[in-house]
Formats: sequence, structure tokens, C-alpha cells
Amino acid sequence: MSQAAGLFCIAADAVQRPQVAYGGILLVGRDLSELQNDLITYAETMDVHLRYTPEGYPGPDDSGVLMRGQLVGHELRSRPLFMVTRDGAHTEWDSLPDEEYHNGQSTA
Repeated sequence: MSQAAGLFCIAADAVQRPQVAYGGILLVGRDLSELQNDLITYAETMDVHLRYTPEGYPGPDDSGVLMRGQLVGHELRSRPLFMVTRDGAHTEWDSLPDEEYHNGQSTA
């Protein structure tokens, strides 16, 4: 990993927050199934698409926003990442920080 890459990812912690909304839907610290229901309703109403991560986390289909799960106690909560694709990477997924890979959930 290059030290010259600069800032390419900001993660909202599911517990510490800050709270972030997309189309009026709170994205941080949510039960993932409740978030999915809200996002599906929003997508149907606004005629937009959702994007699912390989782990099955729902999120906005906007470049730069990737949803992750964060274990809080025994519950998995939503944790958005705000990213730019790094040089040499083809997608945001290629740019995920190493710390984000741990059995399909955030290690934070």
C-alpha cells in the first residue's frame, strides 16, 4: 500500500457515529434488515436502484457509498464507508482498506 495514496475512505462507526442520511434514510447503526426495507421502499418510490455488497448488505447505488456490517455486541449493524477509487484500482471494492476484510464484516 502506498503512503502517498492520501485519504480515500471515511467510515462511520455504527456506535460512535456520526449519523448520515441518504434520501432521509438513516444509514448508521441500523439493523440491516430494517435498513434494507427502508431502502427498498425508497428505491421503489424514487425509481432508483439499490446496490448489494457481496456479503448481502443493502445500500444506495451511488458511487462512493459502500455499506458494511459492524458487530455491536451480538448484533450486526450498518456502517457506511465513503470512498474514492484509489489509483490502480478498478472499483471501490478494489480500494477497500485491509481492515474491512474479516468474515464479511467490519472489524471496527
